[in-house]
Amino acid sequence: MEERTLRRIIYFLFVSAIALLMMTSTYPLEGLAKEKGREVSVLYFNDAHEISPVINSYGNRGGAARLKTVIDSVRNENKHTVVAFGGDLGGGTLFGGVFKGFPMVEAFNQIPIDIANFGQHDFDFGSDVTKQLVAESKFKWISSNLTDEKGTPFAGVPQYTIENLRGIKIGFIGLTDGMNTTGQDGKVVQQDIINSAKSAVKLLKKKGKVDIIIALTQQPRAKDMALLDAVPEIGAIFSEEMYEAQSTLYQHKGKFIMTPEGNMGSVIRLNIVKHEHDLTLIPEVIKVDSTVPEDPKLAELAAYYENKMSEELDKKIATLNTDLVYGANHESRFQETNIGNFVADSYRSYYHADIGFMVGGGIRASVDKGDFTLRDANAILPYRNKVMLVELKGETIRKALENGVSRVASLGGGFLQVSGLSYSYNPDKPIGERILSIEVDGDPIKPLDTYTVAMPNYIFNGGDGYDMFKDGKVIVDSDNARTDVEVLIDYTKSLGVIDVSVEGRIRSIR
Repeated sequence: MEERTLRRIIYFLFVSAIALLMMTSTYPLEGLAKEKGREVSVLYFNDAHEISPVINSYGNRGGAARLKTVIDSVRNENKHTVVAFGGDLGGGTLFGGVFKGFPMVEAFNQIPIDIANFGQHDFDFGSDVTKQLVAESKFKWISSNLTDEKGTPFAGVPQYTIENLRGIKIGFIGLTDGMNTTGQDGKVVQQDIINSAKSAVKLLKKKGKVDIIIALTQQPRAKDMALLDAVPEIGAIFSEEMYEAQSTLYQHKGKFIMTPEGNMGSVIRLNIVKHEHDLTLIPEVIKVDSTVPEDPKLAELAAYYENKMSEELDKKIATLNTDLVYGANHESRFQETNIGNFVADSYRSYYHADIGFMVGGGIRASVDKGDFTLRDANAILPYRNKVMLVELKGETIRKALENGVSRVASLGGGFLQVSGLSYSYNPDKPIGERILSIEVDGDPIKPLDTYTVAMPNYIFNGGDGYDMFKDGKVIVDSDNARTDVEVLIDYTKSLGVIDVSVEGRIRSIR
């Protein structure tokens, strides 16, 4: 083979490898040459439930003080930088449950960031709290698909925004999915994602020519791909985290869908280079880990809130004789757990109800035996749902249990932990036909009899597909109910000593 031919083959293979990397890689495209032209940067992160670094099996990551260091570093390198937050700064964790996202807004004001889209967890404490978060923000919130009951933009936020950096006009739209998985008070409505995107893009383009439209989304990758197919004007997507400790840079039909790590463990930087006739997009991942020094002022702010939280939360309220185990593999989402029994028992006991329901996905932490504190209770139940009391017929309870076992294969959060009731199911049977037996206090449930059921308002309002409760008779509504963690704390104090086990309330039979 001639040397010239060999060189051509090697060159072809090298170029092909680079092209394949750009199309399929889920990692930084390091080493790609930046073409000459005007260059600006967009920084993106989301999943900001904790103001301090998160230290777990994935390492030591995140923290608002480190985040500011990373953002300042990029801004020092290129002052033509816009910083976008993708959503979720309240709920979901102990810190988020206690402070409802307000410390994160305070931190973001100091960084500062420029744009924010809503995540569903920003509504965990009701839309009135979300409006307060917006009111205290010095940065701009946008939403293209969340409205109030009348169909006007939620909290009056714009449906889009345009950032002009060095003459490069970047249009941003914001889209939020999964509102059925958060607190629903009827004051915020999730409109259709794709139709809302089309409407926002149309409005945006009326303002004049933009160089690129970027969507900030809170939805799975499959829906992001469908969005790009349906709205070709969108040039790139920043989306919610796919993994706790891995960022992804994915291309669909030549357009990037970019997701950072959870818990602010990374920032996606998108460098946009404008040439005479086109744009080049070059994404990279910047880790926010223990190698990043903390900004002193934000580290001080984080310490203030951690100390404030510890003052009350570390007080002992009971003795725990057995570990309360949520499960390393999310067992509360497909089988009985003692922590699920504990929570469901607290609901039933509070109202002296026939039955207590708790969804496995709403239980967020395990607790080791020893002193049981307010911190432990808040870690288990960080969402502040209200515990309602409802009268339901036996046939409605069966429908609820069928819904609960309909997504066990994918670890759906709606799996029901129960009190005062036991049931068996076969996960291999068709959805809707999986429940084999139901007993209330040892007797088969009667379809037309009425039972009192204590449950979170989250599922009563339709969360996780529970649309069967609307015909039930409400005895205690959410306006007059106490929060789940308050109920759990009172129950814990009344016990003094917690000793709970798995009792065979739920049986999986194949």
